[in-house]
Amino acid sequence: MGWFEKDQTPGGAVIVDHGDRIPVTPVDHDHAIERFTREREAVYEKIFGEAISVSHEVVPLAPHVDVYTFRRMAKDGRAVYSLVTGGMSDLPMTLPREVNGALRRAELIFYCAEPRDEYITTLRWLAHFSHSYKTCLGFGHTIPNGNPPAPFWGSDVLDTLLFMPPIVVRDQTLPDELDIAGDPVHFLWVVPITTAECNLKLQKGFEAILDLFEKHHHPHVFDPSRKSYV
Repeated sequence: MGWFEKDQTPGGAVIVDHGDRIPVTPVDHDHAIERFTREREAVYEKIFGEAISVSHEVVPLAPHVDVYTFRRMAKDGRAVYSLVTGGMSDLPMTLPREVNGALRRAELIFYCAEPRDEYITTLRWLAHFSHSYKTCLGFGHTIPNGNPPAPFWGSDVLDTLLFMPPIVVRDQTLPDELDIAGDPVHFLWVVPITTAECNLKLQKGFEAILDLFEKHHHPHVFDPSRKSYV
C-alpha cells in the first residue's frame, strides 16, 4: 500500500503509515486520456454489456474517475450489479522499488444486489487513493475504515476493505483485453471484511483468508448482514 514508515506482520504483510495526502491537481483531459477512455469503455461493453448508468465525476481531478453500473442476471433470476470504476488506470500507480510484479494499472469492481450512492462514493474515493498518496493497491492489500475502523454501509462488523482478484471468471479476462501504455489493466475486487478477518490475514498471510472464504463459501455479492468468519 503506502510506502513511508513500514513494519511487517508475522504473515509477511507490510503495515504502512501513509503520511499526508498529496494534493490532487485538476487537469484537462488530453487526447491520450480520451483514447484510454474509449478503449476501456469498449472492453467494458464486451465484458459486461451496456452500462445501465454512469456516475460522472464532477470535479476535473487527475485522474478523472467515473463509476459504471452494469447488470447481470444470476441463475436464480436475481439481478446482480457490478459497479466498476473507469479512470483509475489512466495513471500508473507508484510502485516501491522493493516490490516486484505489482500491478501498475488497475480498476475497481464491486458486486452488489442493488447499486447505492454510498458504494459509488467509496469506490471513487478508493480509485483516487493510490494516486493521492503516491502509493499502490494490489491483491491482498487492506484499508480499514478509519482508526479505529467503523463498519461500512449498514453492516455491524464489516469495517475493512480487502482487494482480491475478481471471482467471476469473465471479469478475470480484463488484463487480456485491455492494456494502457503497454501495461495490462487488472480488476481489484473490493471485498468488505471484519477486523478479526483482517487480523488473520496480517498474522497468517493472504492465503489464510482465501482458505477461510472457501470454507465458508463466501458469496461474491455483498451482504451487509454477513457476520465474521473468525
